[in-house]
Amino acid sequence: MKTITAKEAEQIAAKLNAELEERRGHKIAYVRWQGKFIAHYGIRRGSKALDLARCPLSKIAYFNLLRTRGKLPAEEPTKQQKLVPKKSR
Repeated sequence: MKTITAKEAEQIAAKLNAELEERRGHKIAYVRWQGKFIAHYGIRRGSKALDLARCPLSKIAYFNLLRTRGKLPAEEPTKQQKLVPKKSR
């Protein structure tokens, strides 16, 4: 894997709306999907990671890709969708 800069790792965190936690000398990015923790990675001076900073996918498209690959469960219905009554047969 290509070594990326801390700036690129922070761009990845911003793109995924990750929560950043400051630690001694580095940061930890926590990625959540529908409020559930799904991944984390460290941001240091140069680290090996996927080059998501230059990836053209949006956050939604990335999570949809993970879902189609079986890495995320099917999307849960929104509150609005839950309020719609089912048609009786």
